Amino acid sequence: MSLQDSAPHAPRLLVIADVDRLGPIVRDHFAPTPIDGVRDYLSGIAELPRAPTRGVLVGIDPRCARLSSAVTAMRQSARDARLVFCCEPAYESWGRRAVQFGADDYVIFPPPAGELERALRFPARRTREQWVRHTLSPAAPDPLELARLSEVVAAIDAPHHVVLRQMAGLLRDALNARFVSVVADDEVGNAHADGAAPSEDAGPLTSAVLLEPIEASGRRIGQIRVGPPDAAGYDTRHLEKLRHYSVLFGRLLEASTRTHRWRELAYRDDLTGMANRRYLTQFLSETLDRAKRERFAVTTLVFDIDDFKRYNDQYGHDAGDAIIRETAQLFLRCCRKHDLVARYGGDEFVVVFWDADPPRTSGSRHPLEVATVLKRFRSALQSHRFSKLGPDACGCLTISGGLASFPWQAQTVDELLRQADVALLEAKKAGKNSFRIVGGRDACEEPQAAPAASGGVR
Repeated sequence: MSLQDSAPHAPRLLVIADVDRLGPIVRDHFAPTPIDGVRDYLSGIAELPRAPTRGVLVGIDPRCARLSSAVTAMRQSARDARLVFCCEPAYESWGRRAVQFGADDYVIFPPPAGELERALRFPARRTREQWVRHTLSPAAPDPLELARLSEVVAAIDAPHHVVLRQMAGLLRDALNARFVSVVADDEVGNAHADGAAPSEDAGPLTSAVLLEPIEASGRRIGQIRVGPPDAAGYDTRHLEKLRHYSVLFGRLLEASTRTHRWRELAYRDDLTGMANRRYLTQFLSETLDRAKRERFAVTTLVFDIDDFKRYNDQYGHDAGDAIIRETAQLFLRCCRKHDLVARYGGDEFVVVFWDADPPRTSGSRHPLEVATVLKRFRSALQSHRFSKLGPDACGCLTISGGLASFPWQAQTVDELLRQADVALLEAKKAGKNSFRIVGGRDACEEPQAAPAASGGVR
């Protein structure tokens, strides 16, 4: 399959087998010559007659049982095209046998540009060395490029796929390409002229005409794949611009990885691995803002371990830490996937329950689901064997908690946490081992009909 739709009958180079390793090498040495790739000998034999071919570079296909038959068939299909095998030093005998069966030459992997030129008898017209020595400096970025670049930098702490998509959009505009894909850390960002993503079904050589590695700290972390140009062909300024952006993207992705790592450390509790107080405050604020726009309920639960100091004094602080970790994991397994469990400090936790479901009837609310979670947690707590309390301590540990809901008891983050804390104190005064809603009602009881919030709450 030709990679340059604008020139489907232009003489090409064809890579057969081992395309993931040989493809980038051929691209580096011979781009923008059209280059196709197939993954095995049988597909190569079928592909050769489909388009004019100047040269064929063949890797090792471990599925080939009869090299002589494969080479003979490729030789017949290739006609006058040079047929060159490429093999590791340990498999040089494979290359020598291929020549005996009809191949023109063989080279040792990884082949230098000069050796490939000699074997294929096809000049590397725009090898990387020629681009660096003989090109003008890359064209200065236009205002649109600068604007897109500022968007990439501003999104440095966004999820990786968002950053990659913005990088691809920037480069697509800069090179006037039909599409650009930026691949890093097993994620892909695509930008396409008509908004559709390029197909990756047939591998990296089936659609891109330019490939450029992305490196950071001396390590390859990704790749840029550039499709055919929208208008005129790529010139040396485009190629040099691609190289400059690959360097820049490597540094930006490295900075993005560091930012995510720092954020993870800043937002995670060291003891439990749960979200910490800092992340809780941010998450709750964002969730309340969304709840006000979309009109759904948000409930906060503040709970702690009854008489926790006694466990610390009797079993030691290591045991206390283990109790906190196991309690956190126990509640996490009992609650819904979209709810947040965070350690607030000491043995105190905060859980944020929010409605992620489609709209419901006006005036309905979600305490029934919260009550289900609390009952499930209480049951799990009764049967759990805490590792540091011994085999006879099953069921001895109890929890008390207080709940408050937006929009009924509170409107802000501070009010929600404060009202939930008031309800926690009510639970303690009522004898502990209970969950209370503001006003003193047991949260595990069936709720009374809720008043409709202003404008209707789902």
